[in-house]
Amino acid sequence: TIRRGAAGSSELAAQDPREWASAEVKAQREEWASASAGRGPEGEIRPCPECDGRAAFVSGSSASFKMAKAYAHYTCLEPNCGKETHVTE
Repeated sequence: TIRRGAAGSSELAAQDPREWASAEVKAQREEWASASAGRGPEGEIRPCPECDGRAAFVSGSSASFKMAKAYAHYTCLEPNCGKETHVTE
């Protein structure tokens, strides 16, 4: 960038930094991407409340006026359902 001046800095800014990596790092990144591509959602799998198929389950608590409220969120993994259900207690 020092030798090329302002024109070199704009050219450098337009480059993708992932291209600067060595061949080994690029190969490792491809392995990571292919390994994570077939992975399902993180978390617990429970029956879907709508269709009794498989659903990703997430639970937690949200702030309320005086007390925190518990919730459960289901995301159905079945192609014929695919509904999202949010239950609060």
